[in-house]
Amino acid sequence: MLTNTGTLLISRRKYKSGEEMFYRTGKFFILILLLVIFPIIWGVPDLPAAEKKPLVVIDPAHGGQDSGVKIDDKTGEKDITLAIALLLQKELAKNGNWEIMLTRDSDKTISLEDRRKIISQGKPDLLLSLHVNGGFSKGASGFEIYYPGFRNLADQKKQVKSGVKETRDKYLKDSRKIAQLVQKNLDTLFPRKGRGLREAETPVLEGMDIPAVVVEIGFVTNPEERKKLLSPAGQTEIAKALARSIKSFF
Repeated sequence: MLTNTGTLLISRRKYKSGEEMFYRTGKFFILILLLVIFPIIWGVPDLPAAEKKPLVVIDPAHGGQDSGVKIDDKTGEKDITLAIALLLQKELAKNGNWEIMLTRDSDKTISLEDRRKIISQGKPDLLLSLHVNGGFSKGASGFEIYYPGFRNLADQKKQVKSGVKETRDKYLKDSRKIAQLVQKNLDTLFPRKGRGLREAETPVLEGMDIPAVVVEIGFVTNPEERKKLLSPAGQTEIAKALARSIKSFF
């Protein structure tokens, strides 16, 4: 009897110990299950996303059937703006700090409306629209920089909500900032030939609040500047000057 009783007690202890172990193990598995299921049902906090790179849109003016200012039977403004835009894209891509998009990367016709769609869909942090100038005389020279300014906002201030106004004021200040940087860097290529910063409406940006600048890089009607605008070395220098401006801006 004692032996049987002892065996019985040991068995009960083992059973109880096993039951307790099962209970503990069960709780452990339930806890693991909850940890797995809970995030699936309720979602998990977003992991820190990779830092978004600023998007720079480069707009080589004209293209295709629209040659812009004609230089000769085969060459026009469209060819120079595209060449500089591609070089600028290459220069900015060297350190990978920016996303770069061109409104065109080949000689094709793009309407103003299509350019606006490309820019609007991209939601860029900066836009550079590239042009070259033409004058009535060979003496005209230098570069001109246009940016959306504050002039036309005076009559709108009462109609614009404060939040929208603050956003608009910021992009206008940023537009002037990039215009000043481009002016500074192009001065090294066209010494004392800057024709000033000019506030102007920019049709390609109508309705969009984006820091932007339109650059008339030089006069193809000026023999000296035409030579620089047409030469690969001159185009590279211009692209590097514009790249320095963008790097300083950000």
